[in-house]
Amino acid sequence: MKKTLLTLLTLMLVLGAVGAAGASASAKSVAVKVNGKAVIFPDGKPVMEGDRVLIPVRFVSEALGAKVDYKNRTVLIKQGEKSISMKVNSAIVTRDQDKFLLDVPARIKNSRVYVPLRFVSEALGAQVDWNKAKMLVTIITGAAPAKEPEKKPEETKKVFKSFEWGQKTELGKALFKNNVKYMNGQVTFTVPEGSEASYLSAQTGLMKLKPGQKYTYSSGKGSISFSKIYAKENDVESYGLSLDTKSEYLSHQFDDVTNDLVVDHIIIKNGKMHSTAGRLSEVVAAAQSL
Repeated sequence: MKKTLLTLLTLMLVLGAVGAAGASASAKSVAVKVNGKAVIFPDGKPVMEGDRVLIPVRFVSEALGAKVDYKNRTVLIKQGEKSISMKVNSAIVTRDQDKFLLDVPARIKNSRVYVPLRFVSEALGAQVDWNKAKMLVTIITGAAPAKEPEKKPEETKKVFKSFEWGQKTELGKALFKNNVKYMNGQVTFTVPEGSEASYLSAQTGLMKLKPGQKYTYSSGKGSISFSKIYAKENDVESYGLSLDTKSEYLSHQFDDVTNDLVVDHIIIKNGKMHSTAGRLSEVVAAAQSL
């Protein structure tokens, strides 16, 4: 149950993956072909996890003409103007300017980074077919226009409840009590020690921020994420700071916000995940009572 909550805490939209396979199928090996040519996996084979096919990211991505880099436990995939960023053990994935939540996050198996095959392939403009009987994944490029990753109908529009604190507030105190300040169109903060933070924008891509260091960013475009892992409890506390109050991720719920930013947070209540969000000024004021 804790592992499920840990995955849910890492937020955003859910993507479809390779279709269902029978229980006996998991014992068989999975083959992958790109434009009719078998992909060779020299030291790490595709695996079934539930009804999902996970692949070593480098081999299929390179077969699709993409370049793969790995640093700071983050996979970076680039193909022309397309870009994908996936952090190991995080369900969050960034494709170009959009953020999604995978139901199976990227992870390390036998020193290789494994990712959901369908998402990566379709994000790079390929068409994917799954043959359950043959345990064969067929990927075709250029045969069909790139399509948007499948989203569950109920998550087509994300709805945020009013901002609430979760059970963990250590990071929230360090961030919002006497730290984050927004003035004259600029936000300034120091990344709390013991936490992880990153800045994402179209101009810079994904940039990892250093704990203990002070940063200043202008409002308008981009977002900043903060997270703290509680290893003993197998739990995560995380916050997102949207510099663009009209971003698609916020589902236009905060289009009327001016001279302020928006903070989003995930909480778990009665075993269910709730997306909460509020104005930065309100979150800062609420943090004074923590």
